[in-house]
Amino acid sequence: MTTKAKGKAPERAAHPHAAELAKAVKLVDSGKHAEAIKPLEALAAETAHDPAFRRVVEAYLTVAKAHAHPAKTAALAPEDEVQSLLNRRDHAGALKVLDKAIKAHPKKGLLHYLAATAYAQAGKAEPAAECLKQAMALDPSTLFLFRLEPDFTELRKSSLFAFTELD
Repeated sequence: MTTKAKGKAPERAAHPHAAELAKAVKLVDSGKHAEAIKPLEALAAETAHDPAFRRVVEAYLTVAKAHAHPAKTAALAPEDEVQSLLNRRDHAGALKVLDKAIKAHPKKGLLHYLAATAYAQAGKAEPAAECLKQAMALDPSTLFLFRLEPDFTELRKSSLFAFTELD
Protein backbone atom coordinates (compact mmCIF):
# COMPACT_ATOMS: atom_id res chain seq x y z
CA MET A 1 0.00 0.00 0.00
CA THR A 2 1.39 3.34 -0.98
CA THR A 3 0.64 6.55 0.75
CA LYS A 4 0.85 10.01 -0.56
CA ALA A 5 3.31 12.33 1.04
CA LYS A 6 1.55 14.91 3.10
CA GLY A 7 2.84 18.20 1.99
CA LYS A 8 1.75 21.67 1.28
CA ALA A 9 -0.97 21.97 -1.34
CA PRO A 10 0.20 23.59 -4.56
CA GLU A 11 -0.39 27.31 -4.55
CA ARG A 12 -2.91 28.72 -6.95
CA ALA A 13 -1.46 31.10 -9.46
CA ALA A 14 -2.44 34.70 -8.86
CA HIS A 15 -4.53 36.46 -11.46
CA PRO A 16 -2.26 38.30 -13.93
CA HIS A 17 -3.84 41.63 -12.95
CA ALA A 18 -4.10 40.96 -9.20
CA ALA A 19 -1.26 43.31 -8.26
CA GLU A 20 -2.74 46.16 -10.31
CA LEU A 21 -6.15 45.62 -8.75
CA ALA A 22 -4.64 45.50 -5.26
CA LYS A 23 -3.01 48.92 -5.83
CA ALA A 24 -6.28 50.41 -7.10
CA VAL A 25 -8.26 48.91 -4.21
CA LYS A 26 -5.74 50.37 -1.77
CA LEU A 27 -6.43 53.81 -3.30
CA VAL A 28 -10.19 53.32 -2.94
CA ASP A 29 -9.87 52.03 0.61
CA SER A 30 -7.68 54.97 1.62
CA GLY A 31 -10.21 57.47 0.26
CA LYS A 32 -8.21 58.43 -2.84
CA HIS A 33 -11.19 57.80 -5.10
CA ALA A 34 -10.25 60.21 -7.88
CA GLU A 35 -6.77 58.67 -8.16
CA ALA A 36 -8.24 55.17 -8.35
CA ILE A 37 -10.51 55.86 -11.32
CA LYS A 38 -7.87 55.88 -14.07
CA PRO A 39 -6.16 52.58 -13.11
CA LEU A 40 -9.54 50.92 -12.57
CA GLU A 41 -10.77 52.05 -15.99
CA ALA A 42 -7.59 50.68 -17.56
CA LEU A 43 -8.07 47.37 -15.74
CA ALA A 44 -11.69 47.17 -16.89
CA ALA A 45 -10.55 47.56 -20.49
CA GLU A 46 -7.71 45.05 -20.12
CA THR A 47 -9.91 42.41 -18.50
CA ALA A 48 -12.86 42.51 -20.90
CA HIS A 49 -12.18 38.81 -21.65
CA ASP A 50 -12.52 37.85 -17.96
CA PRO A 51 -16.08 38.67 -16.81
CA ALA A 52 -15.62 37.57 -13.19
CA PHE A 53 -12.51 39.69 -12.64
CA ARG A 54 -13.96 42.58 -14.59
CA ARG A 55 -17.07 42.54 -12.37
CA VAL A 56 -14.87 43.08 -9.31
CA VAL A 57 -13.02 45.88 -11.08
CA GLU A 58 -16.27 47.55 -12.12
CA ALA A 59 -17.65 47.34 -8.57
CA TYR A 60 -14.65 49.26 -7.26
CA LEU A 61 -14.83 51.66 -10.20
CA THR A 62 -18.47 52.41 -9.37
CA VAL A 63 -17.57 53.11 -5.75
CA ALA A 64 -14.62 55.32 -6.73
CA LYS A 65 -16.68 57.34 -9.20
CA ALA A 66 -19.57 57.77 -6.78
CA HIS A 67 -17.26 59.15 -4.12
CA ALA A 68 -15.08 61.21 -6.46
CA HIS A 69 -17.96 62.81 -8.39
CA PRO A 70 -21.07 62.56 -6.20
CA ALA A 71 -23.02 65.20 -8.15
CA LYS A 72 -22.35 63.53 -11.51
CA THR A 73 -23.26 59.99 -10.56
CA ALA A 74 -26.42 58.46 -9.27
CA ALA A 75 -26.37 57.55 -5.62
CA LEU A 76 -24.28 54.50 -4.93
CA ALA A 77 -26.50 51.45 -4.71
CA PRO A 78 -26.51 50.09 -1.17
CA GLU A 79 -25.48 46.67 -2.49
CA ASP A 80 -22.31 48.14 -4.01
CA GLU A 81 -21.47 50.12 -0.90
CA VAL A 82 -22.06 47.10 1.34
CA GLN A 83 -19.99 44.84 -0.90
CA SER A 84 -17.14 47.33 -0.73
CA LEU A 85 -17.39 47.42 3.08
CA LEU A 86 -17.51 43.62 3.31
CA ASN A 87 -14.48 43.33 1.05
CA ARG A 88 -12.63 45.46 3.63
CA ARG A 89 -14.00 43.21 6.42
CA ASP A 90 -15.97 46.15 7.85
CA HIS A 91 -19.01 44.12 8.86
CA ALA A 92 -20.15 46.77 11.36
CA GLY A 93 -20.20 49.47 8.68
CA ALA A 94 -21.95 47.12 6.28
CA LEU A 95 -24.65 46.34 8.84
CA LYS A 96 -25.30 50.07 9.38
CA VAL A 97 -25.86 50.59 5.65
CA LEU A 98 -27.94 47.41 5.44
CA ASP A 99 -30.19 48.43 8.32
CA LYS A 100 -31.36 51.48 6.35
CA ALA A 101 -31.45 49.64 3.02
CA ILE A 102 -33.52 46.74 4.35
CA LYS A 103 -36.00 49.14 5.94
CA ALA A 104 -36.37 50.87 2.56
CA HIS A 105 -36.45 47.61 0.52
CA PRO A 106 -37.58 44.77 2.82
CA LYS A 107 -38.44 42.46 -0.10
CA LYS A 108 -34.98 42.57 -1.67
CA GLY A 109 -33.37 39.18 -1.05
CA LEU A 110 -29.85 40.29 -1.89
CA LEU A 111 -29.87 42.81 0.96
CA HIS A 112 -30.81 40.07 3.44
CA TYR A 113 -28.09 37.84 1.97
CA LEU A 114 -25.51 40.61 2.41
CA ALA A 115 -26.66 41.03 6.02
CA ALA A 116 -26.14 37.29 6.53
CA THR A 117 -22.65 37.65 5.08
CA ALA A 118 -21.87 40.57 7.40
CA TYR A 119 -23.01 38.54 10.41
CA ALA A 120 -20.95 35.59 9.17
CA GLN A 121 -17.86 37.80 9.02
CA ALA A 122 -18.59 38.81 12.62
CA GLY A 123 -18.91 35.13 13.60
CA LYS A 124 -22.57 35.53 14.62
CA ALA A 125 -24.21 32.32 13.43
CA GLU A 126 -27.78 32.88 14.65
CA PRO A 127 -28.44 36.25 12.99
CA ALA A 128 -26.55 35.06 9.90
CA ALA A 129 -28.85 32.03 9.62
CA GLU A 130 -31.99 34.13 10.13
CA CYS A 131 -30.96 36.65 7.48
CA LEU A 132 -30.05 33.85 5.08
CA LYS A 133 -33.48 32.23 5.59
CA GLN A 134 -35.13 35.56 4.75
CA ALA A 135 -32.89 36.00 1.72
CA MET A 136 -33.68 32.53 0.39
CA ALA A 137 -37.42 33.03 0.93
CA LEU A 138 -37.31 36.22 -1.12
CA ASP A 139 -34.73 35.10 -3.70
CA PRO A 140 -33.93 31.37 -3.89
CA SER A 141 -30.80 32.06 -5.98
CA THR A 142 -29.08 33.38 -2.84
CA LEU A 143 -28.55 29.74 -1.86
CA PHE A 144 -25.95 29.50 -4.62
CA LEU A 145 -24.23 32.66 -3.37
CA PHE A 146 -24.17 31.15 0.12
CA ARG A 147 -22.57 27.96 -1.13
CA LEU A 148 -19.80 29.90 -2.85
CA GLU A 149 -19.17 32.52 -0.15
CA PRO A 150 -15.99 31.82 1.83
CA ASP A 151 -17.21 33.94 4.77
CA PHE A 152 -19.65 31.14 5.61
CA THR A 153 -17.05 28.35 5.62
CA GLU A 154 -16.95 27.88 9.40
CA LEU A 155 -20.65 28.57 9.95
CA ARG A 156 -21.81 26.01 7.38
CA LYS A 157 -20.91 23.29 9.90
CA SER A 158 -23.49 24.62 12.35
CA SER A 159 -26.88 22.91 12.57
CA LEU A 160 -28.39 26.39 12.20
CA PHE A 161 -27.59 26.14 8.49
CA ALA A 162 -29.06 22.65 7.94
CA PHE A 163 -31.91 24.25 5.98
CA THR A 164 -29.44 25.05 3.18
CA GLU A 165 -28.95 21.34 2.47
CA LEU A 166 -32.60 20.69 1.64
CA ASP A 167 -32.80 20.79 -2.13
